[in-house]
Amino acid sequence: MKFGVAVKGIINKDGKILVLKRAAHDDHKPGVWETVGGSMDENESPQETLKREVMEEAGIVVEIIEPFNVFSFKKDNGEFKIGITFICKYVSGQVELSEEHSEYKWIEPGEFMNFESVPSLHNEIKKYSEKYYG
Repeated sequence: MKFGVAVKGIINKDGKILVLKRAAHDDHKPGVWETVGGSMDENESPQETLKREVMEEAGIVVEIIEPFNVFSFKKDNGEFKIGITFICKYVSGQVELSEEHSEYKWIEPGEFMNFESVPSLHNEIKKYSEKYYG
């Protein structure tokens, strides 16, 4: 079985979080909304990976605040991933999407329940909202 590590970031800017819509041609969950992230490369730390992925996927700079959640999932191609979600603070830049995503929005965390996504991410953002917006 193929195995990997993934990182995700819940990026906060003025009380809103950044969500991206996966491109229709994506090999995993096309068309669903997600937070920014991706797979670790060899010799990268999770934090280095997340900063790289945020720049590649959204074109912005973030400050990583703290780890928030650990999760696992199986991709549509059978690859198993362990994931770490970090809380991040927006620092600078204008969002410019890569070809991996077709749309982005800055939303109130409570709005995410209205977006098509995977149940685990709905739960994660709900926990984030309860912890930080109580």
